[in-house]
Amino acid sequence: MKISIRTNILIVFIISTFTIAAILLFSQYYFSKKLALEETQKSFEHLAQTLSKKLAAQEYDMKRVIDVMDDKNLFLQPISFDIPKTTIKHLVDIIELKPQIKSIFYVDTKGSFFELLSIKEDTLFKQYEMPEATQWVAIVIINDQEKYIYFDKTLHILGNYILKKHYSYSDKEWYKEALKSDDVVISKPYIFSYSNKRGLTYAKKIAQKSVVGIDCMLQSISQMLDIKEFYSSTEIILVDQYGNFIATTRNTQEQSKKVYDISRSDKTMVVQENGAFMYQNITRLQNNDYMIIQVSMEELLAPYKENLLYSLSAALILILLFIPVIFMATGFLVKPVKKLILQNKKIARREFDKVQRIETNIIEFDALSRSLVEMSQSIQEYQNTQAKLLDSIIQLIAEAIDAKSPYTAGHCKRVPEIALMLLDEVNKSQKEPFKEFEVISKEERKEFELAAWLHDCGKVTTPEYVVDKATKLETIYNRIHEIRMRFEVLLRDAMIARCEGKISQEEFEEQKKQLEDDFAFIASVNLGGEFLSEEKIKRVHTIAQQKWMRYFDDRLGLSENELRRYMQEPSSLPVEEQLLSDKEHHKIFRENFDYEAYEKEGFKEEVPEYLYNYGEIYNLCIAKGTLTQEERYKINEHVIMSIKMLEKIPFPPYYSKIPQYAGRHHETLDGTGYPKRLSDKDLSIPEKIMAIADVFEALSASDRPYKKAKKLSETLKIMEFMVKDKQIDGELFELFVESGIYKEYAKKYLNPEQIDD
Repeated sequence: MKISIRTNILIVFIISTFTIAAILLFSQYYFSKKLALEETQKSFEHLAQTLSKKLAAQEYDMKRVIDVMDDKNLFLQPISFDIPKTTIKHLVDIIELKPQIKSIFYVDTKGSFFELLSIKEDTLFKQYEMPEATQWVAIVIINDQEKYIYFDKTLHILGNYILKKHYSYSDKEWYKEALKSDDVVISKPYIFSYSNKRGLTYAKKIAQKSVVGIDCMLQSISQMLDIKEFYSSTEIILVDQYGNFIATTRNTQEQSKKVYDISRSDKTMVVQENGAFMYQNITRLQNNDYMIIQVSMEELLAPYKENLLYSLSAALILILLFIPVIFMATGFLVKPVKKLILQNKKIARREFDKVQRIETNIIEFDALSRSLVEMSQSIQEYQNTQAKLLDSIIQLIAEAIDAKSPYTAGHCKRVPEIALMLLDEVNKSQKEPFKEFEVISKEERKEFELAAWLHDCGKVTTPEYVVDKATKLETIYNRIHEIRMRFEVLLRDAMIARCEGKISQEEFEEQKKQLEDDFAFIASVNLGGEFLSEEKIKRVHTIAQQKWMRYFDDRLGLSENELRRYMQEPSSLPVEEQLLSDKEHHKIFRENFDYEAYEKEGFKEEVPEYLYNYGEIYNLCIAKGTLTQEERYKINEHVIMSIKMLEKIPFPPYYSKIPQYAGRHHETLDGTGYPKRLSDKDLSIPEKIMAIADVFEALSASDRPYKKAKKLSETLKIMEFMVKDKQIDGELFELFVESGIYKEYAKKYLNPEQIDD
């Protein structure tokens, strides 16, 4: 009897229990967190009120000290270098009473300056060689002299130090502001020069240009901010109305240089500082300063996380107790599922013929099993269709190459046959070098075959006139006709000169004979049939020096692209030109070439400076063959283009090596091949097979327009030399010869006259 999977709803109950527990735990944590943040916000507000009162009280104290000094008339007498000891004693009493005061100073109406400093903890004054017992320093500035008087703790004078005036109070903000006001003014926090610590200056005008004031260290404000009975990570930072640092409970050099963002004042939020999350509040105080208070979220929520952990542990224990029940409830489901997994793995391995329907009483699993069988059949049909489509696309590419260059397409069709015959021989060979070669599957053989078909697909990007270049001057057409016409012009000029009596008949015949010989020589050189000697190259240059007159503008009838290559200003007509020349407009520049990407992809084939060079002398002086350096690179570039084109195709995983197999057929064992200069250790057996197939087909082909067909014995002899030069693999070549693959191929594709012993 078949039963429905709904009978297993009990398992859903277990999952539901876990889900409900998770929701409850999350709710508990959420509301606990909300309560903690609300309580912390209240604490923040209380601290802000307390600090505001303390700061107001300190400001009142400092103003009161200045008012007291003004009321007692401590600074009525003009400043002199001999300060009364009673005045010093009064000032010391004031500083001792208010430890936050660092110094008291006075500017009299004559512009003289006096200041008493407490230096109990300062070291900057040691540069003046003060006595070791110095506790107080009086600074007196009169005119251009500055005198330092050193006192011990009993106010006994220990010594003095006189130097040229270097301190000026007149440019200080506190002095300028004090002269403008009748009340006590307070400076912005700044670094005191005598202690290298931050502080504030309180100053008041007591007469015309006469100012009295005190310096207050911000250390005292930092102590004021100290927090008791709060979170250990709590930090309070006091800043001014512009966000400039004033003080903090954790003063550091880094904080003192920081400018804080106070645009979010009267708001509480979570911020991230130094990788940690902080609960932060910015409050504006009564004196227009701002208090930033923050506490670590981790410390703030630690107790609630601990409670959450206890609750979570209890929930997990309950769920663990249900595991045996769950195991028993799902036991009868596991067996058919495992069988279905095995069938699914067969589909993943594309073993479609082995996929079978499983027997099960569960309706849904039975339906799934039937679906897997049907799906495997559909996938198999689809895969066959895709394989046919891929083969058709490859055939289409071959036909495109065929339409462009018939002998290249013949090459693309024949290389796979040679390569597959040699691969099959390696696959069944028991020779030592090939014993470890893993027997390839049907799909791996297909992958290799497709790579062989596509190994020269990049040639669709190679211009036809480069691939089929049969003469040195050939581009879209054979430019020997242009040069012949110049010879015709020179001969016609000689005829005219004879008719005008400028030369004799004998001289004319001699010039005619020389022109005919020179053109015949240039025409023979253009064929590129043999190695061009240095002597012949010199003769090309000599012939090139002959002059002819051009009467027509050589820029008429040119396209915009052609005209861009004419850099120089046009010469006035008529103009005398060389018979043969290498001109700047013959050079086609290589544009938008990414050299960095080229090297990054591992290509090591040297890239010529120019894309093409159509120079007549340059082309005629090609030492061997018909191709220039630029054209040779352009042809070699087909491998690079093959790799790039194939890497862009989303091949399935079992065809992933196609770009690699196809793109290495011009690599050699000695590392001199292209485009990546790989060596023997970098090349696999399939890649070495591809190289042999490519070389053999190219050497034995009879449909190349630029060379005579080689006999079979010549082809094998050349390949033997290539083995000795580490160009192709010797063991594979030996198998290629011994197995008779070359004979089987020759009977099918070579002309009868090519087949010899």
